[in-house]
Amino acid sequence: MAIKKKYVDPIKEGRQLLVGDIHGCARTLEALLSKINLVTDDQIFFVGDYINKGPDSKGVLDTLIDLNKDHNNVYFLRGNNESYFYRTLKKNESRVLRLARRYKVEDLFTYERSDFYLRKKYRKFLKSTLHYIESDDFFVVHAGFDFKSEIPFYNTFDMLWMRNFKPNKKLQKFKPVVHGHKITPIKQIRKAIKKEKYDIPIDNGCVLGNDKKDYGRLICYDITNRILIEQENIEIGNSF
Repeated sequence: MAIKKKYVDPIKEGRQLLVGDIHGCARTLEALLSKINLVTDDQIFFVGDYINKGPDSKGVLDTLIDLNKDHNNVYFLRGNNESYFYRTLKKNESRVLRLARRYKVEDLFTYERSDFYLRKKYRKFLKSTLHYIESDDFFVVHAGFDFKSEIPFYNTFDMLWMRNFKPNKKLQKFKPVVHGHKITPIKQIRKAIKKEKYDIPIDNGCVLGNDKKDYGRLICYDITNRILIEQENIEIGNSF
């Protein structure tokens, strides 16, 4: 798999904002964006896993695509769910249909001349997502980096799928790695930020719903000001 990475230039004004795994929770995403109140000079990064599990993956993608049209500094990482889904599109139609039903994303497709196609704007979005981003002050990736590997910044499988990684300050250039993928209790996330650790998780399991004390929030880490912006899950039913 060809690696897709980007270096993002530092900003003089505004905030750098990093948003955790959304997993089809469109209404919760909209509520969080209202709290964030983006301005022109802000940069916002999404760590991936936009689809699957939640009730409205199409709504999430539509919101993110529209956001990208309205703001210049929006960046999208690739999650393992997007990667697996996109790769499956190259397989036979029956397999794609099964996955679309399992991921609850049939509304991303259209039928043309009896064939099943992913709509062009969603295909373009998924194809454009990045494996990792480096900025002056941090790295952001969906899952993590295998710093035991000789090529940690080229191992795309680990960037998408690994559950645990041990930070390496030198290889990280003494910058934190901010990531999603592994659902982490909110207290642990807050502690990692407070202690300025080199491994900062930002997936609090939004899709679990708000009936779990330590989970169920979609969070945004304002790394410029070292604060969390939190939004409890507000989807219908609150649990999936």
